[in-house]
Amino acid sequence: MKNFSPSIYVASIGLLLVFAAACNGDMEKAAQALGYEMKTVEKVYQADETAGENKTFFRVSYPVFSDGEHAETFNRYLLGWIADSTAVNAAPNDSGNVTLEQLADEFFAEYESVQKEFSVSWPYQFNLDGSVLLNRSGLLTVDLSYYAFTGGAHGNSYTQYFVFDTVGGTRLRLEDVFVQGFEDRLNTFIDGKYREMKGLTVADRLDGEKGMLFDNVIEFNGNFALTGQGVSFFYNNYEIAPYAVGSTTIELPYGDLENILKPQFRKLWMKGH
Repeated sequence: MKNFSPSIYVASIGLLLVFAAACNGDMEKAAQALGYEMKTVEKVYQADETAGENKTFFRVSYPVFSDGEHAETFNRYLLGWIADSTAVNAAPNDSGNVTLEQLADEFFAEYESVQKEFSVSWPYQFNLDGSVLLNRSGLLTVDLSYYAFTGGAHGNSYTQYFVFDTVGGTRLRLEDVFVQGFEDRLNTFIDGKYREMKGLTVADRLDGEKGMLFDNVIEFNGNFALTGQGVSFFYNNYEIAPYAVGSTTIELPYGDLENILKPQFRKLWMKGH
């Protein structure tokens, strides 16, 4: 039998430690905050340049990510949503590859078409602002919110949240964040928070004069954000209540949700304490 060399053992352990450190460093690097800059495009319809508040215009300002393995994936995802939004119509197959300038031109072309057919006197307006709500621990949350007016009694606003796993490069769903069987408990938290916001007791109806909802129930939806403080759910105009009520935001602290969060997301709460 050959003699075992302590030096070989020490060298092997050293290599393992170096390898582990390198892997850990790669994981930490992947989980770091992503660098980004705000990209803004604003164009005014040529014939309306002196029309003041009544001018037809297109404006978009949103974050464009510049580093990280999946930065371009997130950029295409966000631009695709902007292109496919209800106010700006682009061909679905091209939605992630169009430019904001092209979208503005499409918006004006649609306005011109309507003008010629109906001789409209109102302007077309589209104004979108994006913001980063969370950018750490391998997670990225982006808010895209727009206001659009293309005629009618009033314009409309819309907000969409996006939660990305920056290590895996995917958009997260509620099933990725919460443990199996979370649904009833999450709905209980949302119901309780809404009642607290409106000053309702457990006996008050949600579709009553104070509750102001369409139905006597409020449940989670898929429009959620992970922030530095907790999980937020956004309900757009007409989604759960009349237009006059406006949008509704339900914000639930991580501490309240600890028992239904998956372990990796409990760390967000622990880091805040």
